[in-house]
Amino acid sequence: MGYNPTHGMGSHGFCPSLARQFKGMRNKDPGEVQQKALPVCVYRELHRMAKSNSSQNSHLDTTIAWLQTIAYFWCMRSCEYSEVRGEWRRKVLCIRNFRFFDKNNKDISSDIDLLCEATTVSITFEREVRNDTISHQKSGDKLGHGEMCPVHAAAEIVKCINSYNLPSDRIRDTQINFIKIGTMSYTIPSSVILMKIRAAVKILGHEILGFHPNEVGTHSNRSGGAMGMFLAGTPVYTIILMGRCSSDAFMRYLRKQVLSLSHGITNKMLTFEEFYTVPDFIHTTADGDPRTRNNTSLATTQNFNGSHANMQRGLHPAFHLNH
Repeated sequence: MGYNPTHGMGSHGFCPSLARQFKGMRNKDPGEVQQKALPVCVYRELHRMAKSNSSQNSHLDTTIAWLQTIAYFWCMRSCEYSEVRGEWRRKVLCIRNFRFFDKNNKDISSDIDLLCEATTVSITFEREVRNDTISHQKSGDKLGHGEMCPVHAAAEIVKCINSYNLPSDRIRDTQINFIKIGTMSYTIPSSVILMKIRAAVKILGHEILGFHPNEVGTHSNRSGGAMGMFLAGTPVYTIILMGRCSSDAFMRYLRKQVLSLSHGITNKMLTFEEFYTVPDFIHTTADGDPRTRNNTSLATTQNFNGSHANMQRGLHPAFHLNH
């Protein structure tokens, strides 16, 4: 029998036993606009949860943690890294969409053993109209085992799928949310990822995060990535490019309620102890007060015979703002 990436899956693209466990969660993911931005500590908690899980689902937790890490750095929509339903469905990323480069900018994607030497990873998002390629370099993360690194996370996902001993001619087209546990293989749905995100938020708690588990979802990665760049002082046009936005629509992902948003502003407001205010412009009596209805001002009047009478007749003066 040839390779089938959905072998062992139920009707929802998920193995039957786990599908029953998460039955009914499919439509609980709130709308994109309402979801809170996830800070980095939530992603670290996902990795901690995966390491502390000694059950047969530990591999699932680890895969989800890596998927969420790249989702944060690339501000991904849920349909780009998991199985979703509905009109907003896009192409889930496949192994072919990842390219790794070493310090000499040499493409080392074809050699799994060399991925540990990669310093940059590029992901190409396939669209009907155009393809967007976004690159990230190593983050230099020093906490834990350096999980919050886009290059590290992407390499782990690619190496994991290569470890499944799939036919070599099929690996390139295998989705990044593909996973094997024992003899079962399936693609991870957004409902399961949603459950893990909310579990991490619940553990950290409202006092630390300022929001509850039901206020986040699988689009919170997009909010979190935009917020992470914005708080770090990334220029707006760079956020638009990295977030693959066609406009400044990313601003709706930024939450003014976030305390970190005001960091440093207090000191900046003390930069200038004093400043000079240019006095108001004083109109001469020749032109009169423009706020007064008279025959030499621009105010509308029944008897408009002043020097600006042309404006009443719909004609522009010699100099105007449309020049």
